Amino acid sequence: MNVEAEILDLKRRVEALETIVRSGPGPRPHHVIPAQSGPHRPGLPVHACERSIGLAELKAEIADVRTEASQDFEALIVEIAGFRAQTNENFKSTQSEIMEKFDSLRCEMIDLALRLDRLLEINGT
Repeated sequence: MNVEAEILDLKRRVEALETIVRSGPGPRPHHVIPAQSGPHRPGLPVHACERSIGLAELKAEIADVRTEASQDFEALIVEIAGFRAQTNENFKSTQSEIMEKFDSLRCEMIDLALRLDRLLEINGT
């Protein structure tokens, strides 16, 4: 599951939990089990403790997702830095090769010009 899907799932779970907490006393969804013993106290939901535990679990999951995302971004930054270094090294190597070929071509051009001048002097004299 990717990070976006996990975040969306956590958002939906938090919204569902907030809806339950806001509803207060009254009809409960089918998955909320009433207290086993004791009278219902108005004002405080029966499962306030369970809800706070659920919220704590959700916060822990969100913190885990944030930590994982942070680690993924740090790894990506390291990879990008490595790619930049490798690209820079390749660029310098290629630039050096091009300059060597350019110098070689220039030397050959000078040599050809000198030969041409000699041939013209021999034929012109």
